[in-house]
Amino acid sequence: MTLQNTRRTDGPARDTPKGLAVLPLLQTLREIAADPDLHELVDLTRPDRQSLELHATPDLQVWLLTWPPGFSTGWHDHAGSRGAYATLRGRLTEHTWELGTPSAWQVGRGEARAYAGGHVHTVRNETGTTALSVHAYAPKLTAMTRYEERGGRLSVVGVEQAGVQL
Repeated sequence: MTLQNTRRTDGPARDTPKGLAVLPLLQTLREIAADPDLHELVDLTRPDRQSLELHATPDLQVWLLTWPPGFSTGWHDHAGSRGAYATLRGRLTEHTWELGTPSAWQVGRGEARAYAGGHVHTVRNETGTTALSVHAYAPKLTAMTRYEERGGRLSVVGVEQAGVQL
């Protein structure tokens, strides 16, 4: 299976019938991430990962996530949902798979990335301190496909729908 992903942080927005297009989603995310009090909603000293849903409608879902040192999401996509994330504290490394070639992006404090539906990636905290980020999805997440790297390719290993692994 060859997987194609967008490498652009900001690219041309596509009008879509559901939810927000990529660039408006990125702008919405940046507005939410500008709240200086978001870090007070989580305990950055806890060693486990924390997730807090900040907003949810059928068209938009926003999460605040902590990233303990070494934490990784594993390879996944967000089905048809577009996504964007901003790092509020620390630095995250996003690995993508484009045309069979892995690429890496460093997303530090104050930086953001956006991507179209079907984007396959893994996000990791490769630093020694807890990171904090805000993630937005449009429309609201309904499924995530999980992948595993095998022989230089990504293969589907499962699908999670609404928090239930199938």
